[in-house]
Amino acid sequence: MFLKNFFKDKQSIVLSALLSFILLESFALLSVKYLQESEIENYLSVISPDVKSHIDIANSHLTDISKIFYDIEINRPEIIEIMAEASHTKDLKKKAILRERLLSRLSETYEHMKKYHVRQLHFHLPQAISFLRFHRPSKFGDSLVGVRETLEYVNENRTPISAFEEGRIFNGFRNVFPLYKGDEFIGTVEISFDFDEMQELLSSIDSSSYLFMIKNKIVNKKVFADEKSNYESSEFSGFDYDKATLKDTMQIGLDEMYAINTQIASRVEEQLQKGELFSIPFSDKSIYDNHTIVISFVPVLNLESKVVAYIVHYEFGDLIGIMLRNIKIISIVVTLLALLLSTIFTAILVNERKKQKSIHDLAVHDALTGIYNRHGVNELLNQKIEEFKRVKNKLSVVFFDIDFFKRVNDTYGHDMGDYVLENIAKLVSLEIRASDIFARWGGEEFILFLPDTSLEEALKVAEKLRKSIEEYAFSDIDTITCSFGVTELKKDDTKESFLKRVDNLLYEAKASGRNCVVSDMES
Repeated sequence: MFLKNFFKDKQSIVLSALLSFILLESFALLSVKYLQESEIENYLSVISPDVKSHIDIANSHLTDISKIFYDIEINRPEIIEIMAEASHTKDLKKKAILRERLLSRLSETYEHMKKYHVRQLHFHLPQAISFLRFHRPSKFGDSLVGVRETLEYVNENRTPISAFEEGRIFNGFRNVFPLYKGDEFIGTVEISFDFDEMQELLSSIDSSSYLFMIKNKIVNKKVFADEKSNYESSEFSGFDYDKATLKDTMQIGLDEMYAINTQIASRVEEQLQKGELFSIPFSDKSIYDNHTIVISFVPVLNLESKVVAYIVHYEFGDLIGIMLRNIKIISIVVTLLALLLSTIFTAILVNERKKQKSIHDLAVHDALTGIYNRHGVNELLNQKIEEFKRVKNKLSVVFFDIDFFKRVNDTYGHDMGDYVLENIAKLVSLEIRASDIFARWGGEEFILFLPDTSLEEALKVAEKLRKSIEEYAFSDIDTITCSFGVTELKKDDTKESFLKRVDNLLYEAKASGRNCVVSDMES
C-alpha cells in the first residue's frame, strides 16, 4: 500500500510538473510571438517616418539650391529682357533668335547647376507655353496647360510654388518662379531636379538603396510618346520605374531589388493603392543568405496632395535579426519579467504623453472659457490660410467683443465678468460647427474662423450669434450685447492683413453704435 501510494503521489507530482511546464512553455512561445510582432511593428513604425524625413531634408536642400540659382543667375536684367521681348513678339524668327541668346547666355550656368543636382531649367512664356528647355532645347512651343499644374498655378497666382509633377519629358520636384519686368508678368522659369539627383544625394549620405516609381496612367497621359522610353514597367501593379533611378551601384543590387519586389508585390498592393507611408521586413534564403531587409514605401504627392509616385527604400535590417535572436534567448527565462517591464514602460510612456498633452492643452486653451486662446489659434491660422489659398476654398472670420464690458466689471464685479465670458463662450460653441475654430483673442474679444464659408454665409452666422447673445438671460444683468466685424480671406491676404481688416471692421461696428455686424460688403 505504501509503495502504491508513493508511486501514485510521484505520478501526480510528475504530471503536475509536466502540466506546469507545458503551460509555461506555451505561454513563453506565445510571449515570443507577441514580442516579435510587437518589436518589429514598433521598429517599422519608426523606420518609415525616418526615411521620409531624410527624403524631405534632401528635397528641402535641393529646393533651396534652386532658389539660390534663381536669385543669383536667373532673375537678372539681361535674362528678364530676353524673356520680356519673347513674351511680346509673335515673330517666330525673332523668338528663335531670343531662344538662342538665352541658351547661349545660360548654357555654362546650366552645366554648373547640374553639378549641384539641378537638371531641369525650363523657361515658359505666359499661359504656360514652353519657350526653352535646357534639357531638350529642340522641344519648344508646346502648351503645358492641362499637363503642368504648377505652371497654371503660378500663371494664375503669380507666386512661386514647389511640388512634384510629371512633365512632357521628365518628372521632377519642381520649383516654378514668376518672371517680372517691373510690374509686368512676362512668364515663368522652372529650376527643378528629379529623383535621380535626389537619389545621388541620399545615397552619398546613408549608402542606402532607392528606386523611384510613378503611376503609369500619369506617364501615359503626360509624357511625349518618344520620351516614354524613359520608363519601364515595375513589379508593382499600376506603377512604372523611372529608368534614370535604376542604378546598380547601390548597396543592394538591382537584381536583388527586382527579386524582392516580385515576392512582395501582392503583399503591399492594397497599401500602395491607398497611398500609405509604411515599411515591411523581408528575408529569403536566396537573397543575401536570409538577411533581413527593410523596404520602406514613401508616397510622393503632387500639387493637389494626391499620391502620384513612390520612393522605395531598401536597407539591411540587421537590427531586426538581433532583436529576434535576443528575444528568443531570454523569453523562456524572463517572459513574465519582460511582460511586467513592458507594462510598466507602457504605463510610464502613456502617462508621460498624457502629461505632454495636458501641458500643450493648457498652453493653447483659455483657462477661463476652455476654448482656444490667442496662442492656440495662431498655431492653426498660418496653416489654414495657406491650405485654403492652395485649394482655393473660402475662409471667413468673425471678430467680436462684448459691448461696455468694463461697465459690467465695474458694476457687478470681476466674478460676474468671468461669468459673462464663460457663458458667451458656451453659447457660441453650441451654435457653431465642429470644423469652425473659436478662440478668446484677449480680454472681452473673441474670434471665430469659418472654413468653407463665404462672406454672405459668415454674415448670417454673425447675425445669428449677435441675436443669441442679446436674447440670452444672464444672471442679474439685463442685457449683454456684442459688436461684430466680418470678412473673407482674399487672394493676396497674409495673416496680418486678414486680421487687421477684420479688426478695423469691428472698430466700425463699435463706432456705429455697437450691437451690430459690419463687414466688407457693407463698408
